[in-house]
Amino acid sequence: MNANVLTRAYLVLGGLGAISLIAYGVYKNYAPVESTQASTPAPVVQPAPADIKVFGVMTAARFIARGQVIAREDVSSISIAGGVPAGARTAIGDVVGKIATVDIPAQQLLLDSVVSADPARAGLAALVPPGLRAISILTNDEIAVSEFVRPGDKVDIQLVLPDTALNKQGGLQRQGGGDLSEARTVLQDVLVLTVGTTLGDPAMAPADQNGGGRRPDPSRTISLAMTPDQIAQFALARSLGSFYLALRRPDDLQLITDNTAKLSDIRGPAPPPAAVEPPQRKAIELIVGDRSQMIYPRSGEPR
Repeated sequence: MNANVLTRAYLVLGGLGAISLIAYGVYKNYAPVESTQASTPAPVVQPAPADIKVFGVMTAARFIARGQVIAREDVSSISIAGGVPAGARTAIGDVVGKIATVDIPAQQLLLDSVVSADPARAGLAALVPPGLRAISILTNDEIAVSEFVRPGDKVDIQLVLPDTALNKQGGLQRQGGGDLSEARTVLQDVLVLTVGTTLGDPAMAPADQNGGGRRPDPSRTISLAMTPDQIAQFALARSLGSFYLALRRPDDLQLITDNTAKLSDIRGPAPPPAAVEPPQRKAIELIVGDRSQMIYPRSGEPR
């Protein structure tokens, strides 16, 4: 065999051996070193003693604003071992449909102190629709349709203006000495917010402990929701005359045009003036001798 060929073969084998040693050294340097320490065992979860009960209590699944009616999607639950916190609820039906009396952040327990079946606990401001204002008026059974007006109803407001009030408006002139009194509908489809001292059904109001078990008169004070312009109109109208509430059907959305009623519409047109009777002619007795004659002068002749 040629010596040159053998020399080249040895050089190739030596180079491959050197590359193998280098590769092995790199592998040893970067290979993960096994920990010689014993691994820490995972903690063992001890089950709760058999005599400790676990309860699911209701919490807020998301932020609930004051005055909001709580829905099912607003409620979640957490498990509590031991006893139920005072005022907490364990059934979703105990909180759904109730009113948040304060702002409730997410994950807070829905306690009796923050939810209630009585909307009045949330305050009147939470129930005023956006863009409207609340105004209260003092009424009686005649003005407020007896005791049949309830929160959520819609009413029209009728105003009666006496003759004296209308005479103050720009010198209105009487025609033939007639009375200018009139009645008109000033506001329509006005929302009733409260009746008496409750925002709910007055019949469900708690009995007055100091009044022999009697409930407060539900028709004394009524709160209505109006726009700022409507409040200004009603405040002026109330200072000029008397007003009455007309109860609407829940599905009645019709708005009427001007329906002013005047006194002449009630008593009818004035009767025509009586015809002037001509003055009766007086007879003149003419006596000539033993004869007498009655003479009637013609109209327009001097007497």
